[in-house]
Order: sequence, then C-alpha cells, then structure tokens
Amino acid sequence: MTATWDTIRVGRRTYSVEPVTETDVGFLPVRFILHDRAGRKYPVVPDGRRPDRLVAIALLTHFTKYRPGPCDGVSFAVEGGKLVIAAPEACHSDGGDSGGAGS
Repeated sequence: MTATWDTIRVGRRTYSVEPVTETDVGFLPVRFILHDRAGRKYPVVPDGRRPDRLVAIALLTHFTKYRPGPCDGVSFAVEGGKLVIAAPEACHSDGGDSGGAGS
C-alpha cells in the first residue's frame, strides 16, 4: 500500500506532509511530520504559547547540538484535516480572539 501525502510550501521550500495518528504518538504530541527533499524530518507539534497553533521543530541529533527548525516564525493550523499555514493575524498573541471586530 502506497501512501500519498499532501505537500506544503513554506517560503521557497516544499515539504511532504505525513499525517500522524494518535496511536503513533510517543512522548511528543506530534500531529504531522514534514519531510524535506534532503530526507530530514521535522515533527509538527502544538505551540507552547498558542495550543491552537502548530509549529515545526528540529529534533536534536548526535551530529549537532542544535539544528534550527525549518519554518522559524511560521505557525500552522489544521483545516479539514490538512496542515495549512495559519493566517498572519492568527499568529499574534494578543490575548483575544483574532476574528472579532472592535478591539
């Protein structure tokens, strides 16, 4: 059985998006995994400041102490079961709902 994954474009890079089921989750609350063309994998997890948004992280390896995430400053959301880039106004932590009028 061959899985067909969606793709998402962030800046100039395109990533394959692998959905993760709840049963696949280990110690991290991973929702998706981004795969780049070089074979690197970036788990997509809930943002610590905004649990309704997701961020891609780079896992530490024995090759390096720190590897920056692929999408610094970019938040993701889930719409219709698919990973999408969150709207810019939804990325600001203003403490209120981002869709209301008259703030």
